[in-house]
Amino acid sequence: MSVMYSDTDAYDVISVLGKGTFGEVAKCWKRSSSHFVAIKIIRNYTFRKGVIKCELKMLRMLGTVDSDKFHIVRFFESFNDDTKLCLVFELLEQSLYEYQKDNNFLPLPSKHIRSITKQVLIALQKLKELSIVHTDIKPENIMLVEQAQFPFKVKVIDFGSACVLSEIQQIKGPYIQSRFYRSPEILLGLPFCEKLDMWSLGCVMAELHLGWPIYPGTNEYDQIRYIVETQGLPSDHLLEIASKTHHFFKKARQVNSTYQWTLKTVDEYQAETMVQPLETRTRNIHSLDQLATFNLSKTMFPDKEFKAELFDQQTMVSLIKKILTYDPGQRLAPSVALKHPFITMQKLKSKYKRTKYYEVSSQALCAALRYDERENEKQVLCCHRFKQRCHFSTESYPQVHRHEELQVTNQQAYTDDMDSSTANDFEKQVLAFYWLFSHENHTRQTFCSREPLSH
Repeated sequence: MSVMYSDTDAYDVISVLGKGTFGEVAKCWKRSSSHFVAIKIIRNYTFRKGVIKCELKMLRMLGTVDSDKFHIVRFFESFNDDTKLCLVFELLEQSLYEYQKDNNFLPLPSKHIRSITKQVLIALQKLKELSIVHTDIKPENIMLVEQAQFPFKVKVIDFGSACVLSEIQQIKGPYIQSRFYRSPEILLGLPFCEKLDMWSLGCVMAELHLGWPIYPGTNEYDQIRYIVETQGLPSDHLLEIASKTHHFFKKARQVNSTYQWTLKTVDEYQAETMVQPLETRTRNIHSLDQLATFNLSKTMFPDKEFKAELFDQQTMVSLIKKILTYDPGQRLAPSVALKHPFITMQKLKSKYKRTKYYEVSSQALCAALRYDERENEKQVLCCHRFKQRCHFSTESYPQVHRHEELQVTNQQAYTDDMDSSTANDFEKQVLAFYWLFSHENHTRQTFCSREPLSH
């Protein structure tokens, strides 16, 4: 067993948790405090001094905030020798991607997506206050803290690509964000702000719901093509001012002699670039509205529980649609998204308060958002306590024995209603959705492989 020494502590290296191009992450025992930590070991760091200096700057800024309250990984210290730089962090459990992989990429229920989303929004809101842009929000960089004790409590990690907003905006055409989660403003070369992280979060929400990435492009053209085929063309205004529009779009003459932007065809793009577009989607989605019909159980007679789950899923999709907008100026900011009905649960509560679905959803959110300081209070009431597998949103809610309920701190803010058409017509839509479920082929392909998320 090797030992690493900083100026103030000693670390026994227990095992290697993972390796990457930068180096590796090791699980270590911190002697002074007698607990485990994760140490990011960066080899040959002198060749990346600029990047490392930026990361350390971000980590020191984040060291001033409450890491538990704002769901950001805790940074302890850094130390170096002639060959490597070591960054010491708290030891977390596993990433959302690893969790998905361990569970065969089964989709998560909406109630757990809400818990994860709210925590990441809190983190992004704090980063915005500090003028920090993460630039690499993805399942690999959202870590479970302690799944058995605090189900779906998460923290955001990896600030190796993070930047101060004013500094990154000075870079022309920055090459940031992993491709599956890359925002339209970066793909097209548009003015950008911290809301590029919100686009990535919207993609993560959809991925957790589907069980596979919603836009798994192997190159930027495929990435744009998948987005356009699902969400339609960006506005002419955005395409006119974007610096990379001509890479993916062309102006075609219409019958009325006007010109209109259209996406280049697969053959046209291949002829121009000699790059062959690929189809990597598990299932084509032609509208974000289709997300509302995924992963719901079939039932002959839709009951209150079914309606509550359907309503919650529709509310989640309404939030995803407000996040996955082309124009960052129209995209929700974290502070606004935190007041959306899907996050606050106010609409679900008003319509379905007496359902088991609402009860379990409320308990799941509470469990993820708090730590219990006293040992006798560490009785987390979530679906685990009801012996329900968290990955199946289609399972019924079995009857359970009554336990002392957690006191939910009601800090939820009121906000605008859901889109009026969704809210007002909901009851009428239930039977229509049921008919669709009963006649739709629900065969799924399990997403068990993943394209490398390199830039």
